[in-house]
Amino acid sequence: MRISVVPVPSDLDRVAPALSELERRGSAAGVVVIDVFRASTTIIAALESGARFVLPAADVEQALRLAEPYAENEVLLGGERDCQRIEGFQLGNSPREYTRERVAGRAVVLTTSNGTPALDGVKERTNVRVGGFVNLTATADLLARCEAVTLVCAGNGGRLSLEDFVCAGGLVARLAGRSAQLDDSARAAQAAYKTISEDLARALTSTDHARRLISLGFRADLDFALKLDALPLVPALSGGRIELASERT
Repeated sequence: MRISVVPVPSDLDRVAPALSELERRGSAAGVVVIDVFRASTTIIAALESGARFVLPAADVEQALRLAEPYAENEVLLGGERDCQRIEGFQLGNSPREYTRERVAGRAVVLTTSNGTPALDGVKERTNVRVGGFVNLTATADLLARCEAVTLVCAGNGGRLSLEDFVCAGGLVARLAGRSAQLDDSARAAQAAYKTISEDLARALTSTDHARRLISLGFRADLDFALKLDALPLVPALSGGRIELASERT
């Protein structure tokens, strides 16, 4: 297995040619987008609560367009800018908002500052999943069938986010056997995960992004997002739609 970590989405160009070649040959190549605080966790929570599917939008304008074909009682607009709910949207980007009472049976259109643009960057790939700490083991189990794995960290404003990088490292640690070939970013992510794995919560709630969320009253979101394997399902992105699909890896 070949494992690559993309620390920020702008680095996707580095791995794109190899991914395209693998897909052209029909090889089992898995891509996982990771935005721990909070888009990945929110998407997983929405689907676990019975949402029909999630439509990720790169910006607010696209989100509004995606919602247009649906009746008012069929769709919910969710998302944030600068960590806060977008004006006029029913939901923000807190996974705790996406309860069964709010989202069951409805489509969710979601746009966020970092996670949904990262998903947009890989939307043409054939086997894209959404990962986080809440589904870490389930994601690793699924990826174990792949010949090549690419872990895309959403980052924060174009910069590396430690929580995403360490989460990628947790996946690398679970996947990397003796025959695995890791790129340098995968090795660094694995080392970062091993260094702080005994006290993840303390380390990852002290990051720049975490401190910003805490200052805005979202500490409970961080606790939710760091619950290892709390939501053991692995959403798939296909045709612009994220849902719980039959396994394709």
